[in-house]
Amino acid sequence: MFPGGESTTTSLIFIWGLILICSIRGCYRNFQTGDKAWGTAFGILIPASAYFLADLLGLLPPGAPHVFM
Repeated sequence: MFPGGESTTTSLIFIWGLILICSIRGCYRNFQTGDKAWGTAFGILIPASAYFLADLLGLLPPGAPHVFM
């Protein structure tokens, strides 16, 4: 997929950043059009992808569980 494989930190940051942006857009757009089920589904992805992205960028506080080692 990316040079160096999918296990590289740069590609993981890119992927989870893209998921975060698309989740925000999907949540907003679906609630705007009245589709509450899809809006909720995208809304659930926002904190999860933000947490994964914060872990990859080293922004989690000490003691927080890490997803990526």
